[in-house]
Amino acid sequence: MSFRVYISHSVAPHELGAIYGMAELAAKKGMEPILPDRRWQPGPPPARIQQSLRGLDAFVAVATHSGQHLEWVNAELAAAMTLGLKPQNLVSMVDEGLLVPPAGEVVTINRRDFQTTMRQAVGILERLQMDQRQRNLLAGLLLGGLIAILLASRE
Repeated sequence: MSFRVYISHSVAPHELGAIYGMAELAAKKGMEPILPDRRWQPGPPPARIQQSLRGLDAFVAVATHSGQHLEWVNAELAAAMTLGLKPQNLVSMVDEGLLVPPAGEVVTINRRDFQTTMRQAVGILERLQMDQRQRNLLAGLLLGGLIAILLASRE
C-alpha cells in the first residue's frame, strides 16, 4: 500500500520547479505524490480534487510570499481534514512570516538552500511513512495473534 502525499502549493510560476522536485524526491522514497491543478475557482474543491484528497496519508502545504493560490491551499486542506486527514500528518513548508495552520510540522523555507528545505520536509514525510508502516505491522501482529488464539481455542 503506497503512502499518498498531497502537495498543495501557493507559489510563483518560477518556483513550481521546486514543487515538482519535491514530488520527485518523495516518489524516490516510495511515496505517491499528488500534485493538484489550479483549473478551478476558489471555493469548495471540485469532485476530481475531492477524489484525490480521499485516503491521504499526509498533506504538504507549500506557500511563499509570491504565491497567489492560498485560497486553493486552504480549501484543499479543509477538504482533506473533513475527509479524515489526521492533523499531525500536515507538513507546512512556508516562507518566514507566513501564517501556518496550528497543526502538524512547520518547515521554514531557506531561500539560500532550498534543497535542504526540501530534504527536511521529505524527511518528515519519511518519518510519518515509517510510523504508518509500524502501525500496520503491529495491527497485523495483533490480528495474527487473535487468529492463533481462536484456532487454539477450537481444539
